[in-house]
Amino acid sequence: HMKFEFTDKEYRTLVDVLTLSGMILDAYGRGEDKSRKGYFELEQKIYSYFEDVGSRDLIMRDPSTGQYVRKWSSDRSETIVKILDEYVDSSFWEELIIRMAERDMLADLEFQGKDQSKLTLEERETLLREYGDRYDKEFRSNGLKSIISRSDSSGITKVPSC
Repeated sequence: HMKFEFTDKEYRTLVDVLTLSGMILDAYGRGEDKSRKGYFELEQKIYSYFEDVGSRDLIMRDPSTGQYVRKWSSDRSETIVKILDEYVDSSFWEELIIRMAERDMLADLEFQGKDQSKLTLEERETLLREYGDRYDKEFRSNGLKSIISRSDSSGITKVPSC
């Protein structure tokens, strides 16, 4: 067994770290996914010391489930919420750029009659970066304003490239 000692401030920081990881791990169910159960159990174990370190303002025990849960201010202004919001926002734009760049690269290669499987890894990465850079520049300048959704005669919605 290992023994850790934390100051009250360090414990509060640990609660923030666990909160952030818990928001991601348990986004769609608190401790219900068996593959994530160990993480949830560790969080609960650490949260169980909240009274010992004077953190009643951060954690409470849910009377209906017996689980320890994070308390939030009414306006959710905690720093950890802002960090998660920044992460989610950044992830959204990065994933959108990656997916659109890949879509356009593959469409252009097909239009040019080129076989994408014959590209070297370096050629593929260079092309993806070039397509991605266009979207990155566009989204930084205009957000989603210049993205238009349209349907063709089959009713399939398509988004034109920049």
